Amino acid sequence: MIGQSLSLRGIRKAYDATYAVHETDLDIGAGEFVSIVGPSGSGKTTLLTMIAGFERPTTGSVVVGNVDITRLAPNRRDIGMVFQKYALFPHMTVRKNLEFPLRMRKRPRREDLGKRVDAMLDMVQLSAFAHRYPHQLSGGQQQRVAVGRALVFNPPVLLMDEPLGALDKKLREAMQLEVKRLQQQLGATVVYVTHDQEEALTLSDRVAVMHKGQLEQIGSPLELYTEPQSAFVADFVGTINFIPGVVVGYECGAATIRIASGAIIETATTGTQPLPVGTMVSIAVRPQHIGVCPPGASGVTGTLENLVFSGASRTAHVRLTDMEGLTLRIQVPNELAGLPELGGMLAVALPSDKLKLFHAENGRRL
Repeated sequence: MIGQSLSLRGIRKAYDATYAVHETDLDIGAGEFVSIVGPSGSGKTTLLTMIAGFERPTTGSVVVGNVDITRLAPNRRDIGMVFQKYALFPHMTVRKNLEFPLRMRKRPRREDLGKRVDAMLDMVQLSAFAHRYPHQLSGGQQQRVAVGRALVFNPPVLLMDEPLGALDKKLREAMQLEVKRLQQQLGATVVYVTHDQEEALTLSDRVAVMHKGQLEQIGSPLELYTEPQSAFVADFVGTINFIPGVVVGYECGAATIRIASGAIIETATTGTQPLPVGTMVSIAVRPQHIGVCPPGASGVTGTLENLVFSGASRTAHVRLTDMEGLTLRIQVPNELAGLPELGGMLAVALPSDKLKLFHAENGRRL
């Protein structure tokens, strides 16, 4: 099985005067795994249902390979779909569930149908459970049946709508590896909708971030994490801190920012254009990039309010001095010594080359 490319051209969905999805262009390559993430109401599921044909776009087109399928009914698109609740037929065995899409499409020939189903049962590691019914399976096994049923007829594109949402954490992580293994083995083109950012980063070749019906950014997991193009993407993909400030100077590719406490922060770059003095900005920095040191070592000071053990490290919650309750989350090694008692003072080191600047008003990267 080799998946086909998927292109969305100017696709948009409106309900009266309300836009569920604003005009969007998206190109997904053959055999690519792309996740669509975003908060509730961001438009990610609406985008998926327009690809599937359950929703008709207000404008725009859906093209699979070289075929425009925008006006085709869902059953004529030949697209595989895995739902959050799996939607298995309870009165059918695992084998019958996998046979169903082949029989509906009258393919392959009857003598080859059994071979195709046997091959898929082996691929999803359920050969020993072929004659069981869905209620006799675990959640993970049911999920594999749903994936197998969606793949058995070799669809050009496979759509998955939060398929792991009902599983517990450990099983969910195991199933992530199973889904990725199957996708790579078959060369399937997958569009995967999830609200779980970690899941998207684990599975995907690229991740598309939706916000208020708009495509904020699409890129590799590393690109989204290290080079977010908006404050929303920076905040949604991973944990990040924001410190408000104002530009007070600009020299040699670096902006000087003054924060509310009066401390001055140097940044390594502001992009392609100097920022006018007086520009209000948000300084963004990941928890693992912040250093802590004794008071006086830095112009940015704060109070240690909490220290949370999180496995390989601890998260220090530091309330900045004269910053109206602004608290930073700082990742510190478990073995780090010299931290004050809760309520004690410390200094915060913000490395200039790890800081990202965003416009305070529109949230765009500077």
